[in-house]
Amino acid sequence: MARPINEEKRQERRSRILEEAVVLFAENGYSNTTTALIAQGVGVTPGTIFQYFPSKEALFYAAVLEPLADIQAKSLACLKQEGTPSELIKNMVEEQFNHIYCYTNELRLVQYVLGQRIRFPELTQKVLESTKVMTDTIECVYAKGQLMGEFNKSFSPAMISRAYISLLNGVGLTLGKNIIHHPEWGNLKEHALYLFAPTQPKEKAREFE
Repeated sequence: MARPINEEKRQERRSRILEEAVVLFAENGYSNTTTALIAQGVGVTPGTIFQYFPSKEALFYAAVLEPLADIQAKSLACLKQEGTPSELIKNMVEEQFNHIYCYTNELRLVQYVLGQRIRFPELTQKVLESTKVMTDTIECVYAKGQLMGEFNKSFSPAMISRAYISLLNGVGLTLGKNIIHHPEWGNLKEHALYLFAPTQPKEKAREFE
């Protein structure tokens, strides 16, 4: 059943407010970003912001956590499909590297929070919990792949999962929206897959490109 048009407009405006907040918080930080500045960017009055978010802090939390939840959901979906562990890992890498450039500001904002853990203790904990869900899932898939002989058994699944997330974040933060124009873009995805130490011949792994 379709939602009433007013509700659709409300959700659209909320999304625009959140998108503007992500950009401004990532560029200016929490203290230097006012709700008036966000409202100006969206083209609404400052009071409109509080119809959607009860406070600036609540808006900041949403700007950090909601995009992170979206990234996580898409990644976990790749790891819960039918297929062998190596196929699932390949699908995840493909999905994440094809869309990571869309989340440049979101990644900058997450790093901003993690860099000030004393200032944002509760938010930091939520970010770390979200990351752990992702790394734990990768670990399980990878460990299963090791048992099936698809991945090198000498590596720690925990180490591999954390190293991959670090690489993914680094690529997104370093290259940003110019990532798809980078001359080594295709090779970056291939090297991300190699990080998992697949046991298949290199020639077969190149089918990932």
